[in-house]
Amino acid sequence: MNGIAGPARLVAALVAVVGLLAACGDDEPAAGDFCDTMEQVTTLLEPNPGSTTPEHTEARYDELATLLDQAEQAAPPAIADDVATFATTIDDFATALADVDYDLDAIYSTPEGVQLAEDTSHALTPAIIDHLTGPCGLTPG
Repeated sequence: MNGIAGPARLVAALVAVVGLLAACGDDEPAAGDFCDTMEQVTTLLEPNPGSTTPEHTEARYDELATLLDQAEQAAPPAIADDVATFATTIDDFATALADVDYDLDAIYSTPEGVQLAEDTSHALTPAIIDHLTGPCGLTPG
């Protein structure tokens, strides 16, 4: 769990679960704010080697928190609970990161941190993914 293996594993899991590129389809204007916001969320969750400093990690999770608040407000009713759960798990992970001064190596050095990362990757439900690939027009990666 040393080095970038832990952070890379979380990001890879999130990207695998999301299975999306950050490319929103232009043919679905009805998708609106939720889709635009989730496009930004998926971009932030993509692997970004070389940018795992505590400062960058903190900024990334601050931005994710803001975007997920917006996504919760704009979520379609059918997936609103799923989006809220996903936002909560990201927030829980960010809180754990704050407790270790946003040191990704530290979070992945404990079984609790690894479990929290796994829980986060599993919180992006099939219903959310279906909405992102359907009405939002995000394309599979």
